[in-house]
Amino acid sequence: MNEVIVSLQQKLSNMKSLVPTEAATPEQISKYFNETEELIDGILKMADSQQTASTSEIEGVKEAVKELRNLLKKTDAEMKPLSYRDVCYNLGKALCAAWNKDHETLGQLKFCPNIRAEKWNNPKDFTWETGKGFVPSKAVLGEPIGNLANNDQYLINPIYEETIMQEAAKQSQMMNLVTHRPMNGPSIFIPERDRGGIELKWLTSYGQKIDATKSNMPTRTELKAYTLAGYVPFFDEFGEDVFVDLGKMFLEDFTEAYGQEFDRQCLIADDDPFTGAINMEHAEVCRIQSTDESKLTYLDFRKAELMVEPEERKYCKWFLHETFLNHIANIQDDNHNPIWRKPGDGMPGRIDGYDVVESRLMPQLADVEADSVVAIFMNPKRIIHGNRKGIEIKRFDETTESLEYGELFMRFRKRDGFLVTRPKKNMVLLKTAEA
Repeated sequence: MNEVIVSLQQKLSNMKSLVPTEAATPEQISKYFNETEELIDGILKMADSQQTASTSEIEGVKEAVKELRNLLKKTDAEMKPLSYRDVCYNLGKALCAAWNKDHETLGQLKFCPNIRAEKWNNPKDFTWETGKGFVPSKAVLGEPIGNLANNDQYLINPIYEETIMQEAAKQSQMMNLVTHRPMNGPSIFIPERDRGGIELKWLTSYGQKIDATKSNMPTRTELKAYTLAGYVPFFDEFGEDVFVDLGKMFLEDFTEAYGQEFDRQCLIADDDPFTGAINMEHAEVCRIQSTDESKLTYLDFRKAELMVEPEERKYCKWFLHETFLNHIANIQDDNHNPIWRKPGDGMPGRIDGYDVVESRLMPQLADVEADSVVAIFMNPKRIIHGNRKGIEIKRFDETTESLEYGELFMRFRKRDGFLVTRPKKNMVLLKTAEA
């Protein structure tokens, strides 16, 4: 029998066993069915291209595709988005199962053991079978599966992972502004090139010689991903009556901590392990005329804006602490009337026509000294977030706190990378004068 046909039949069988019964959002449902249909189209094209396959073999593939599509049609009619409470309940149930080493419950919730140190497993590649435990739906190339039943590290069901990250974005100022790149390995190379990367030549007559041109070749900058770990504490044993509260507590603690750390790496991190925008070496610098931050006016902001070319400037935003925005908004004229914000007005959302993003991580007005950053003017899409899929959980009770106070922990791990690109001529640090 044709080996490719056998492989396609096995792939279709795996896809049938992995059809989800629930999803967190309507968008998630639509995304799944679109991706599955693309895979099915690829399988049919591959089958039709097999010249050595018999007619019955190709018809067998088409019949399997028909069965899968019928299953998808039935699933589409029955599948409903999970409520937030449902997600919290299932997440709490899985946390309880992970703590109690209840592999069957974890399998039913489509969590999977994570046995790899570098390239984590994919929950979609595992199914739970009664009597057999976690069974890989495809071979794990180059690595033995090992004893899955004794592994205490589990990857969260991607359905719940997506909900967790959506909630984390609500806690972050930057997550919905930056550029996200998927990463399958520990690093990827990002091409960086200034505008005008290709040199053009006009030909004004037939047969004219084309002079050699030298393109502005992009530089390759490496984006590395590292592992972020944290511990969510608990003070009580896990029980069925607290699944919702347990899941909600984990979700809220994770999203709050992760959202803040995401912003820190984007804005103010100093080689810890990434470098945020405020510490970029080649960013443009615009200084106010005084070391006294109270002398700051909106004219200083306008001066900084003009240091960025118009093509880039239209995508830029101001990033600063609310105390600086409040200072600018309260500037008065010679008659002591506010020239920008009247007493009944709210805090403005724009400076000189550009959106303002307030972040409590940026320097406060009272803390600024000579040669200190006041605000950043940049296009946040220049910050690239490398996202390696997967959130891992692990029971963790081997601590001094657990022995002394009975405090329990659930460790989580997630892998991310951050890179601020093209700061030269595209990013401005507004700073106080040097002493």
